[in-house]
Amino acid sequence: MKNTVLVKAKIPADVKQISEQILNDFGLDLSSAIRLFLFKVKQTRSLPFSIGYENNCPPEISNGLSDNLLSIQKDIEQDKNIMQFADNEEGFNHLESLIR
Repeated sequence: MKNTVLVKAKIPADVKQISEQILNDFGLDLSSAIRLFLFKVKQTRSLPFSIGYENNCPPEISNGLSDNLLSIQKDIEQDKNIMQFADNEEGFNHLESLIR
């Protein structure tokens, strides 16, 4: 290729090894995959994939939510802090009152 430059990147050895194995399944080597990535960045003027939190939820919220759900599960198992409603409408009305 004319007018090429060498690009270097430091990555953890296990990431490189596993990535090479996966890319090999697609018939690509690491250099070809990096070139493909950079060509796509140039073509789209963006990252060719989305970046975000798993389930669109930041870890600090996700972890807190998990803790709350575990606490609620324990309460249910021990019949603590349980509210009963006559029907769904009464339950939803109660929930709506909490957010007002």
